[in-house]
Amino acid sequence: MTQTKQIIFIIILSTIAGLLRLFWLDDPNFTLIKTDRKVETINTFSVPELMTSPMAINVEFAEHLFNTKLATFIDARDPEDYNVGHIKDAINIPYDYYEDYQDGIDALDDASTYVIYCSGEECSLSMDLADYFFNELLFEKILIYEGGWPEWRDLNLPTSKNNDNQAHTTEKNKGFGVEQLISWLTLISSIFILINLLANNNPNLKFLSITSNLNVSILARLVLGVVFIIASYHKILDPISFSDNIHNFHITPISIENLAALIISWLELILGVFLILGLFLDGALSITIALYVFFIFILSQALFRGIDVHCGCFKTDEDVSSIDLKIGLIRRIIEDFFLLGMAFICKYKTKK
Repeated sequence: MTQTKQIIFIIILSTIAGLLRLFWLDDPNFTLIKTDRKVETINTFSVPELMTSPMAINVEFAEHLFNTKLATFIDARDPEDYNVGHIKDAINIPYDYYEDYQDGIDALDDASTYVIYCSGEECSLSMDLADYFFNELLFEKILIYEGGWPEWRDLNLPTSKNNDNQAHTTEKNKGFGVEQLISWLTLISSIFILINLLANNNPNLKFLSITSNLNVSILARLVLGVVFIIASYHKILDPISFSDNIHNFHITPISIENLAALIISWLELILGVFLILGLFLDGALSITIALYVFFIFILSQALFRGIDVHCGCFKTDEDVSSIDLKIGLIRRIIEDFFLLGMAFICKYKTKK
């Protein structure tokens, strides 16, 4: 089978698998063609008695609810951003880690009014947390302050800060996760491959000959396969979250984000299996190279535009997490360059 036919076969297989996953997905709101989430805005200073979904409010209504103490404000951002500055008396329930805040959530009255905010209109965390409170926890009155922290801060409205990590926040769990596993696997395998290349091409480095018999292309192919399988696991289990992650890069039309999430997650799994088993290598490696070039591009544009890919919001140097964001993106770009290099080594060795 020619390389072109292999590529077509792999893409068709991934598309079929993705569509089957859609069929078995138990969520009527996740459709093949994604539509932008519409939130009805309250134009008066009155909260409806019976709400059918979370509703948006402007800064004037938010300030009114704050001054009259008719609502509890919830900050959906990460603890680092919350600690550096937040709406006065707001509690912190980060959407990305709300499971760690379950005790605090259980203590809330589901009949009270809550205003959820994050980092402005481009930030999706407040809407995601609002959906969770309203649809999953069945809270009755959930409002979304779309202007969020940037607008409130710029208008010099009452704010607070928790530099000592006290009060309403809890440190997020920084355990060993999937990203750390991929990072260490990429780093260690890259070192071994580099040592092998040096030992085989430089007679003065005979002391490295312990790795001279290592088949670099096989090791690189196995690493690429394992990384793809690990990366695809949660994307296949939760294509909804993956679609939201795609949206946060701000480079694709909303209408194709669900379809992309379904296909890419299965494409990664199928590529991983084929690379490990050595099947359809010409096509699999060509797609792998194209994917990593694309990954490097979208990460780079997120870095230069200051996009927080966890929430889709745009960070400035005033945000405490902006440095961590840039470091994280740079680390991922470097890792992808290493993995892209492995893919080129495999491609070169395969053609010899």
